[in-house]
Amino acid sequence: MTAFIVTAAIMAAIAGAAVTWPLLRHRAHRAQGALIAVIVMAAAAGLYPLWSNWDWRAPAADRPAGPDVAAMVAKLEQHLRDQPNDLKGWLMLGRSYLALERVDDAVHAYGRAHELDGNSAEAALGLGEALSLKAGAQITPQAGELFETAVRLEPRNPKALLYAGFAAAVRGDRALARERWETLKSFHPPDAVVRLLDARIAELDEPPGTSASAAGTSTSAGASSAGVVAVNITLAPSLKSKLTSESPLFVFAREPGSQGPPLAVKRLTTASIGTQVRLSSADSMMPGRVLKDGQHVTITARVSFSGQPIPSRGDLYGDLSYAVGDPGAGQLVIDRIVP
Repeated sequence: MTAFIVTAAIMAAIAGAAVTWPLLRHRAHRAQGALIAVIVMAAAAGLYPLWSNWDWRAPAADRPAGPDVAAMVAKLEQHLRDQPNDLKGWLMLGRSYLALERVDDAVHAYGRAHELDGNSAEAALGLGEALSLKAGAQITPQAGELFETAVRLEPRNPKALLYAGFAAAVRGDRALARERWETLKSFHPPDAVVRLLDARIAELDEPPGTSASAAGTSTSAGASSAGVVAVNITLAPSLKSKLTSESPLFVFAREPGSQGPPLAVKRLTTASIGTQVRLSSADSMMPGRVLKDGQHVTITARVSFSGQPIPSRGDLYGDLSYAVGDPGAGQLVIDRIVP
């Protein structure tokens, strides 16, 4: 088992947009998927801020408008320049950076918090999340260790149990993953979360190789019926000078004319330009809303210089129409600039 996708979508979820948790995968990629679907529903219900409070029913705190958030972050940054050992300040800054999709800055903030207090479960969890997102939405060995640290420090922290469950699944320790998710269920989360956890637990009993295959790997017969998109992404020569450094790259599939959340999304980096990218049910943004064979979709690849999933002026993008399940890969050229 290897990585799980936390996806670009996590960032949008924190900011108030609908995003997702991935689904457990086959033995080679069991942990890819389930985080995306759960986070979408958790965010929609106002649950994300409650993970560390354990109160599943408490109302979500009101979030200020974008400009207010930016002003608050600027004040917090100045405060931490004056008081660089303020642990709570660094934790708050890390959360703020995630809400603003500033992943690299979130890694720095949570990293500083973790340095100040290696026994802070919140710092370990936050750093693990940020590192996973920075790695193209895949769990890294360092992130897995941080999730293990968090659950060791707070064995009954719901968020720690969730992430540490995925960390165990990545290592192939199905029994431990089951134990952690069963414990999480005992806290009586919302029914939607229980159903998702039950589905993930059930997949732990599947023989290796029977679940949906990972993006970028060959698909089994069962996986192909679920719908897979494959595109080769290139950059128009006229735009190559616009890429002065590595930037986030969002690749997503959307129903033509749809204004809602994409059917599937990956958060990569511009290092993926020139390679083949695959989208499958593991990249689905909402449970039950997945890519299906024969479905016509629009595939978009966008270089986001702001790091946000929402288009900004100056971003580079390209798109194409695609029939899901087509045996050939689509040729997607990033050749336009967001006005």
